[in-house]
Amino acid sequence: SRPPREFDVATPSHVFASQNARVWYVRVAMDVAVKLHTKQRYCTGLKSEVDGDIFKFKGEGDAVGVVKILEPTSPMLNYYEYEIIDRGEKCAIGIGVGEKGYPLDRMPGWNAHSIGYHADDGRLFHHDECGSAFGKPFGPTSTVGDRMGCGVDFDTDVGYGYVNVFFTRNGEQVGEPIKMKRPLHGLYPIVGMYSVGEKVCYLGHSRRLPYTVMQPMDTSPWSVWLRSNGVRFLDDGLTLEYCGEGLEARDIGIAQANFRLDCSNHYFEMEILSAGKEGCMAIGLAKS
Repeated sequence: SRPPREFDVATPSHVFASQNARVWYVRVAMDVAVKLHTKQRYCTGLKSEVDGDIFKFKGEGDAVGVVKILEPTSPMLNYYEYEIIDRGEKCAIGIGVGEKGYPLDRMPGWNAHSIGYHADDGRLFHHDECGSAFGKPFGPTSTVGDRMGCGVDFDTDVGYGYVNVFFTRNGEQVGEPIKMKRPLHGLYPIVGMYSVGEKVCYLGHSRRLPYTVMQPMDTSPWSVWLRSNGVRFLDDGLTLEYCGEGLEARDIGIAQANFRLDCSNHYFEMEILSAGKEGCMAIGLAKS
């Protein structure tokens, strides 16, 4: 299908010209929040569950519930955040990263090849360094309404096979970055909960460097798309659905992404969820 003559952009775009057409847009390497837990790309322990963006402790008893995102941190999406929406009985909530096979019944930092910052006592747990079940004093405690973040600094050279990990609270960095060995298969985001009633809201991934201050993550459709016509946004803007009539060639639905491709952000893709009546969909690029 040929785009309208005035369509001339410098960013990735999707074109929809089929009734009921729907696609799911997958982004790589942008500075706005990306939800990596969609499409079941997470795993949970026996004491945790996921309901949309809400990660929560499940059941009763003195045990740990863990949610792990099934994509390791990368130089392009190296930082993630959540907001505490229910402190439960103890606010024993931890954020961190761990190896691919990290157990789903252990708080971040309790086991080898992991690190975690805990909300209830503000302590840092880093098995490789602390070697202590009590961790060490690190930062302020957190409670309902606080945002906790964790990032892996791939840009700073701290020795072969090592990276710095940093933590934030309400957008501001806590303490200094901590050097740790990067496991063979990378470091995966892990959130731990340890008491009845605890709930956190996953805010997404983005790119962030240490010693920077960020505003709350923007997860609205306009954090993804610069402009659009004839489409509606679902699932925080990652799903696009054609809402035009599809009666003539010019009745096209289109969305222009809010970023350019470059040497670091060089790839994007879409998944077709519904082909509609005609299956007339296109993906592509245009120069500025």
